Amino acid sequence: MKSMMLLMVVAVLCAGEAMAQGRRGGANAAGKGDGAMIQIREITGVGGDSDYTVVAPQIDEKFKKKINHTDSYKKDNVKGWHYFEVAYQVKSGDPVAKKPILVLPEVEITYALLYDMKKSKIAASVAQNAKKAGGAIGWDDPKQLYSLITETFTYTSITPGREHYAAVCVPPSSVAVYGDPILFSVQIKVNGVQQGEIKTELAGGAKIDDKDLKGLVVENGKPSAWWERIENLTQSVVKREGILRDRSATPFVMAGDAFYDQVKTK
Repeated sequence: MKSMMLLMVVAVLCAGEAMAQGRRGGANAAGKGDGAMIQIREITGVGGDSDYTVVAPQIDEKFKKKINHTDSYKKDNVKGWHYFEVAYQVKSGDPVAKKPILVLPEVEITYALLYDMKKSKIAASVAQNAKKAGGAIGWDDPKQLYSLITETFTYTSITPGREHYAAVCVPPSSVAVYGDPILFSVQIKVNGVQQGEIKTELAGGAKIDDKDLKGLVVENGKPSAWWERIENLTQSVVKREGILRDRSATPFVMAGDAFYDQVKTK
């Protein structure tokens, strides 16, 4: 009887220890998974009901007449800028260092966009002749129908306690050539460490080389930095630089500037 009681006590103690270890393990796992100081709440610009084409604030008839524009400019089918935004939040404390946050001096935000040139009227009209000629001026390979546009901007004086906004734009001249965006992602880093998960928007039914893009944006079950490897996966993509602009370098700086983060000057 005593031996039976002893066995029961040992079993209860072992079970209690196992539960405690489970709780500690769960807490540690949560701590590791929740080690980000920043979480992306939302990105907008591609997919769903996104309306990414907007007209710059100063474009009106008086302005057009002042700089001697004529109605022939409309023949380019330029309707406006493409506008992409991210909303994110900063925690009140660093969950790893266990210290409160007064300010994050610098936050790096990488924006990645994939454009479909087949949706550009200009590119579509040149495509057939380019195939016959083996290329076109300004278009070396007629098979490269997709444009990868990426840029990293550094924002300063990022404080907790409120929601933050940042936005980038593609100018009308590039919109006219490169078509429409079918994939948009945002990655945030502090001191080179990624904060939270990459956020991605995908246009419905978007494909590249007749392959669904959903498999491209996920790696090992998590949202991935697909823009770092897409050029190795397909020959249909060409990387284009110097196109994406922070909103502070566009006419949109005139509207709602107080709500957006400040870009670090170079």
